[in-house]
Amino acid sequence: MPADASTLDITELRAGYGPLEIIRGLNLRVEPGEFVALMGPNGAGKSTLLKTLFGMTTVTAGSMAWEGRDLRGLKPGDILRAGIAFCPQGRCNFPMMTVDENLDMASYSAPRGAGTADRDYVYDLFPILKERRRQPAGYMSGGEQQMLEMGMAMLMKPRLLLIDEPSVGLSPQSIQKCFDEMIRINRAGCTVLLVEQNTRKAMQVASRAAVLRLGEVIWTGPPDSISFEQLGETFMTGKLPVTL
Repeated sequence: MPADASTLDITELRAGYGPLEIIRGLNLRVEPGEFVALMGPNGAGKSTLLKTLFGMTTVTAGSMAWEGRDLRGLKPGDILRAGIAFCPQGRCNFPMMTVDENLDMASYSAPRGAGTADRDYVYDLFPILKERRRQPAGYMSGGEQQMLEMGMAMLMKPRLLLIDEPSVGLSPQSIQKCFDEMIRINRAGCTVLLVEQNTRKAMQVASRAAVLRLGEVIWTGPPDSISFEQLGETFMTGKLPVTL
């Protein structure tokens, strides 16, 4: 497989919001098919990194190459067409529209339009959505709405899915279902880059973790190579335990 095939390669990236720099010389490489969890304390730059990859911040230096193409300067629509979809934090559906209608709205941006087969693929990933297809999205549970948003993103046929804090406001049962579906998406061949406040849960499902602090990646490796206690110490001090 060529080095740039469905690979995300971020090098010395600096980005933020206007003059406010949040990402400070960040380096990260994500290989095809990985499930990478971005971890770190509040303000580390995790969500900002996802927004930067989707063309929503100001990049001042460095590069972020996807499949060998630099994403700098591209608009979100161009990035979406390049195979990257983004599920932002919070509910981003149309609450008074049905599940089917929300998927119809998403299909307008899908490559070459989404047909029946694409809709069936979403309903296969999220069977509960098929049961709720005639129901207004705003009447569903938080977990079901999160699944709808992931389903809307999957209509884009992404090769890389960016997911920001999917468990916010969900019940424990809904959180489990949400993570189960992310695993299914990943196993279907989609690379996943996840920001998640539920660190323990993220460590259970990710194939690799990347710890951010002050806009930089300070450690990356398999989740089972660092304990939850060590991870907390790293969040607080920025220093990796010598026992790693």
